[in-house]
Amino acid sequence: MCVDANASARAAARERARQKDAQFAIKKLQFFNKEVGLSRAQNRNVIGYSRDLSDAYVRAVYAQGKARKSKQNLVAKYLGSKKFSEGGRSKKFGRKQFVNMLRRQSDLEGFTGDLYGRNMAIAQEGSRRRFQFANAKAREKLGIPAAYGAPVMMPPTDRLTGALQLTSQVVGIFSGGVSAIDTIKQW
Repeated sequence: MCVDANASARAAARERARQKDAQFAIKKLQFFNKEVGLSRAQNRNVIGYSRDLSDAYVRAVYAQGKARKSKQNLVAKYLGSKKFSEGGRSKKFGRKQFVNMLRRQSDLEGFTGDLYGRNMAIAQEGSRRRFQFANAKAREKLGIPAAYGAPVMMPPTDRLTGALQLTSQVVGIFSGGVSAIDTIKQW
């Protein structure tokens, strides 16, 4: 019969290890749930980013349509008010009105160019920044993954101490028994 002196310490260490495993499993599941939330938030953020870009493009197309309509009205107004030369010799006849119309057309085309150039770039950059900020915020909510930490140390088996204690008890019984017999004999 072999007795382990550290049996109770080993049983307590096993219990601590079971509790630590259970806590780790809970934290791992919580982190997994947060990862699912992050994935969903990123999907929502992509949709929002796409909508922002689409809205900026729609605004630009709408403004371009308005500019083209203005250009059409400008040309119609010019041609409606144009005076025709009836054979005079002036080379500058109607030039001022024509140059004024070209200047206004240039202004409208510059406005349209800004819509698809500089203004569109500003809208895209703003959308990209909002997208990145929303993703960073969602990632921050995720936190750090669960860590197991240091393992629970199991005390070694100590059969020698148990055997020595058992031997000392046996010796104590025999030596105590001898002294009791001697005492009885002396009586």
